[in-house]
Amino acid sequence: MNLRDHQEPPTAHWRDDPGAPFRLTRADAGVQLGTSRDGRVVTLPAGPAPTRVAVLGESLFGRLFGLRMLAVGARVTAATRVPDQWRPLARVAGDRLTIADRVTAWPTLPPAPPAQEGGPQALVCDLRRPPPATLANGPWRTVLHVTRDAPRRSYFWSAPDALLALDARFADTTGRLLGAEAARLTATLAPGEVILFRPTGTEILRPDISPAETTLLTPGRA
Repeated sequence: MNLRDHQEPPTAHWRDDPGAPFRLTRADAGVQLGTSRDGRVVTLPAGPAPTRVAVLGESLFGRLFGLRMLAVGARVTAATRVPDQWRPLARVAGDRLTIADRVTAWPTLPPAPPAQEGGPQALVCDLRRPPPATLANGPWRTVLHVTRDAPRRSYFWSAPDALLALDARFADTTGRLLGAEAARLTATLAPGEVILFRPTGTEILRPDISPAETTLLTPGRA
């Protein structure tokens, strides 16, 4: 091809309209949880705002959430009663994952935006007692507690930023925490569905778990 024989580009006319509005809006970004009944992606925020997440279900969900927080650049601390089930994640996460049998001094590094020293910090706890709610005070902090039975006197559970129930059998507990309508909705969950309650609304979804995640989350398969 002779570069001197190229075609002239088409003429474009730009309309300069000083009255046209121009706005920047925040993207709906965060840790992906799954897909709603109408096909939308459902996420939990993973950003500068402090976040407390309460989960009614099995400790497997805590490991899934921890894995996805690692994927978005966070450092994760697991306060867990099943440390061996976190070992496959530890082998790939290196020093970005800390495993402990109790909630100790956390965070170990000052929370910061991604790519800065410390980076975002996440605490995932599956112990019987929830972590102190005040641990989530401050930017770039996410604290999650997962249990099969929510404590009856817990500030962490009285005002979480998000509450998930991972099965219809948690309807009674959800009702105790959030009222009769929440119990009714939880009772409608089909097998494999979970429900997410937030101040902005309620979502019923199916978690999306890739084969690679299944391998890391299932002891003996990594």
